[in-house]
Amino acid sequence: AIRVLRTESLKLYRDILRAAKLFTWPNESGQLWSDILKKNARKEFEQARMEQDPLVITRLLYVGRDCLNQTTDKYLKAASSIKSNIDKSRPS
Repeated sequence: AIRVLRTESLKLYRDILRAAKLFTWPNESGQLWSDILKKNARKEFEQARMEQDPLVITRLLYVGRDCLNQTTDKYLKAASSIKSNIDKSRPS
C-alpha cells in the first residue's frame, strides 16, 4: 500500500510541476508564479515526506489532486474566455 501511495505522490508532484508551467506571469514582486508554485509544492511535499499513516497520506493526495484539478480547470476556462474575447474583437 505504501508503494502505491509513493507512486501516486510522485505522479501528483510531477503533475503540479507541469501545471505550474502554465503560470508564466510575475506577481507584484516580479517573481514568476510558476517558480513560486514549484517552490511551494516542493515545500509541502517535503513537509509530508516522513508521514507513515496511509490514511493521512491518502487524504493529502486527495486534497492535492482536487486542488490541482480545480486550479487547472479555472485556468483553462479563463484562457478559453480570453481567446474567445480576442477572436470576437478581431475584424472578420
